[in-house]
Amino acid sequence: MQIQPCALAGAPHDHAPRVWLVQGLDAADREQARLQARAALCACLAPELDCNEDELSISNLRNQAPQLLWRGKPLALPHCSISHAPGLALLARHWQGPVGVDIQALDTTMPRHELAAVARLFLDQKAAQALMDIPQDALFLEAFANTWTRHEARLKCAGLGLVEWSEALEMRLAGIGSAPLSLAHGYAGAVAWRKPAGIKA
Repeated sequence: MQIQPCALAGAPHDHAPRVWLVQGLDAADREQARLQARAALCACLAPELDCNEDELSISNLRNQAPQLLWRGKPLALPHCSISHAPGLALLARHWQGPVGVDIQALDTTMPRHELAAVARLFLDQKAAQALMDIPQDALFLEAFANTWTRHEARLKCAGLGLVEWSEALEMRLAGIGSAPLSLAHGYAGAVAWRKPAGIKA
């Protein structure tokens, strides 16, 4: 299992979370991969918390954000997020507030018109239209994956599941910034965090 820092793509972001990419997880056993990813996150956080990694654990409840535990007791900080792809995981921590992270392999099997329908249903109108305007299918697939992972990361940061786009959802996501991550070809990833007041998302 290999753990390496994962850089945010583009310009530096103030107040951004820290993200790690974990490779070599069990690709055949999803539950084992979940446990391995949580152990990796403990290994990343132990030096920051000045403790042994065996003193830390991460909750493993589906549909709930990971909760950091020290000797079995919940810690309010840092906030954590984990996302999986076969054999891989993204880990994120943020001291200033909630964080969300998402990774996915580029899907070349789903027809473009189906992805376009998904975009129109779940993404804001501006983002969906920007995807529709991309002429080449290959570029569309990459752009869709990048847009989708940023959307999923923002939903996780807000503590929300996947729902159709609405004005109410737009209000819930207001103030949550996001950035793509620099990953290997064939994968898209993003991290999202609630920015301090006065900083544009």
